Amino acid sequence: MKPTYGNFQNYSFRFDPAACRFELFYHRFDDETEKVFLSGRVLTAGGLAQPEGLTVTDRSDFRTDRRYTVFSGERGSTPLFEITFELDREEIRLRCSGDVSLEGLLHWGENVADTISGVYAGDSPVLQGTSGPAVRAGDDMLFDRKEDRVLRFIPEGNFKLAFDWDENAYAFRAGRGRCVSSFALRLQVREHFVAESMHMRYTPINKHSWFATAPVGWMTWYATRFDACEAEVLENTRKMKELLGPYTDNLVSWVDWEWYHPRHGAKDDAGCDIFEPRKDAYPHGMAYVAKKIEEAGCIPAIWIAPTNEPRKNKWFKAHPDCVLGPWPTWSGQWWIDPSRPEIFSEYIPMVIRQMLDWGYRAIKWDCLSSNPAMWSYHHDELADPSVSPEQYAHKVVAAGRKAAGDDIFMLFCNPVTDNEMATGTDVFDAARIGGDVFGWYEFCERAIDRLFHFFPIHNTILYTDGDNIVLREEYNTVTQAQSRVSFYGLTGLPVTVGDRFREYDETRIDMLRRIVPVVDVTPVEFRAKFPDGASRKIVTAFSRPFGDWQVAALVNTRENPLELTLDFAADCRLETGEGRCYAVYDYWKGQFLGVHERSVSVKVAPFETAVLRITPVADDMLPTLVSSSRHITQGGYELADMKRDVAGGVLRGVVKCVPGEPCRLSFLVPEGMEIAASGGVWEKSGPCGVLTILKKEGGEAAWKLKKKK
Repeated sequence: MKPTYGNFQNYSFRFDPAACRFELFYHRFDDETEKVFLSGRVLTAGGLAQPEGLTVTDRSDFRTDRRYTVFSGERGSTPLFEITFELDREEIRLRCSGDVSLEGLLHWGENVADTISGVYAGDSPVLQGTSGPAVRAGDDMLFDRKEDRVLRFIPEGNFKLAFDWDENAYAFRAGRGRCVSSFALRLQVREHFVAESMHMRYTPINKHSWFATAPVGWMTWYATRFDACEAEVLENTRKMKELLGPYTDNLVSWVDWEWYHPRHGAKDDAGCDIFEPRKDAYPHGMAYVAKKIEEAGCIPAIWIAPTNEPRKNKWFKAHPDCVLGPWPTWSGQWWIDPSRPEIFSEYIPMVIRQMLDWGYRAIKWDCLSSNPAMWSYHHDELADPSVSPEQYAHKVVAAGRKAAGDDIFMLFCNPVTDNEMATGTDVFDAARIGGDVFGWYEFCERAIDRLFHFFPIHNTILYTDGDNIVLREEYNTVTQAQSRVSFYGLTGLPVTVGDRFREYDETRIDMLRRIVPVVDVTPVEFRAKFPDGASRKIVTAFSRPFGDWQVAALVNTRENPLELTLDFAADCRLETGEGRCYAVYDYWKGQFLGVHERSVSVKVAPFETAVLRITPVADDMLPTLVSSSRHITQGGYELADMKRDVAGGVLRGVVKCVPGEPCRLSFLVPEGMEIAASGGVWEKSGPCGVLTILKKEGGEAAWKLKKKK
């Protein structure tokens, strides 16, 4: 019997009865070529794709709004199964009855391990992220970050999803539940998923600027405020390179708004503007500063606010019809009229070219949030009020991107509302998501809780930026500083230091080193959250070719101690029961907390964050890696490889080392087992052993654990 093909609008199927294999296809209306998004096969109870003597017949039923095609399989006169392909404009439904199951691959997107992630249509009070193609219980969609679309699967019966590293694809298996003779699987494609969910313009995040992952750097404003100057910038740039250079590449040094603002509300008497820096603070000019930053081995970056000036710059003076005001604010008093075409054709490109000519390779664009509000308030004063302020703001930043090109990293500063954020999501590489975060409660409200709201666009459209990481004693105890570091490290946010490095003790320097470089983390839910209460939970799942684990942050935001429980099923969406066990390790305390089946409870001090690695316990009688000291992700960055040779009783791997710094790998060792270790110093204490690896010159180091006979 030859294969059967059927189509209804965007969906099609092909079933080959000779092999009991099938393919599902989808195409967009604007795309002539349909592509396979699922390939699978039918398995009988014996696990055979085509049992001997099986015959398959089909019958089709066309209706006005759908198509049914039913395949019935028999061996002799005994019915074995029936499979129905039902297509309509919304989805494909596979219905199966009899003693069969389905298995196969989901062909969704390109560079699957890097661009496709399992996501969840439900809702949870926990901020959940993923690094790599992790799959959690309940994931019911695959999100394509490049195309902003999802493939949703709605099963009726048992459904298992996992990532197949050999196939570089997600694999599935579907079948009946207990005491049920049939099952079904519905599959739906949804285009423009994040754009419609968050009501924002969507372009996939640009990974081709200076930063392949979120940047690490230093910025003047929080550290120096109006004392910022040439000497401070260069001193902290050199110190950053010395302290963090061995830990991460592409460090960036940001010159913030003080380079042409000597105070808040500066006006005409300030003697500086976007083309003229403060001569008292930057006597050699901004090109000199950029050159010295590059000579120090870092990337120069600069703050601009071309739409709002403290005084009329040279272009404003030459084009008085393009200027509005004076309307004084904290940053200036003269505003562009966005309805004038010269703004897009001349002024914005002129500003961007000036920054690039000076040598800056990243730009922080501020005061954009103030413009739509100001243009709304003075709407009738615009030369052309027929266009909305939001649209004008987008035209302005689009002109800036066109002038800068795609290689220049552009940070959108402080879009407060969803409307303000929407003006630049398809233009910028990152966006600051809240107000200043000097104090602890400012940090909780304007960084942590704002991320709960904007996390769906993080590392999908752009990097969400929680603003500078402030650790100095003026604003933090050591415990609070550690909590700030934990938040940035486990969510994959840009890490921009907001302190003078000379103000740091060794404890705070070491904290920073544990979160760089930044590891890619993407969301698994696409809805804004509004957390409340005294605690926050953040869980990031990690998937690498050598294993899967999760790292959870339990945050106590208040001044009273709490006992917090991490529920593996509800908070982590891990499978529990049927003998499953998870090893728990407290990263900051360096303590193994035991093996648990369903949950773990910890006491969290005031303002403290407990960072726990949750690892499935291996059942192959080899040690289980439960933590690594190098990075807060505990393997997400530094573990390059790990292989389990069960037959030979060997666990081996490769770890990235920092020159001269010990890297400690912690393992849960099966009871009674003795280990012979190579590549480092092995010490056993209780149920765990620690392999300490020291490589003087840094780089990758191989290690091995072998069961003794």
